[in-house]
Amino acid sequence: MSASPPAPAPARHPRSARSELRRLAPLLLLALGVGAVLVGRDMGLGELTAPGPGLWPTIVAGLLIATSVVLLFLDPAEDYEPWTAGTARIVAGLAGLALFIVLFQTIGFVVSAFLLLFAWLRFLGGESWRMALVLAVAGAIVLHLVFVVVLGVPFPAGPVDQLLGG
Repeated sequence: MSASPPAPAPARHPRSARSELRRLAPLLLLALGVGAVLVGRDMGLGELTAPGPGLWPTIVAGLLIATSVVLLFLDPAEDYEPWTAGTARIVAGLAGLALFIVLFQTIGFVVSAFLLLFAWLRFLGGESWRMALVLAVAGAIVLHLVFVVVLGVPFPAGPVDQLLGG
């Protein structure tokens, strides 16, 4: 009996630009974590017996940084999902959330919550204009009642917030 020669090992392809683009997500998470640590530090860490407002965000940001480093160096980029049109929707949702934070500080909670809910429902969720409008109004009012009235969370008051007694 003759032994057949072993099959050659499959050739490894050099990393393509598309594969490297998949590394963008952990890099963005790393940048977000570093930024959050800096913001948390500026808010004041306090001490373990008397924590400041920035302690918890800094701890979470540290975990985000650690996770990002693990993803960058230990997780193969080939395991990541490719960037698609669905990815753009996720980025748009996160951009809307960032805009919500800016608007929240300038025009108050109710209006910014309404705008975020409406945009997400209509443009990301595909709801009809009428349904998105109704759900966004109801959602903003319910969120105001839960956080401001029931839980007593102090938010910056905008014009609508003042009308609702917040």
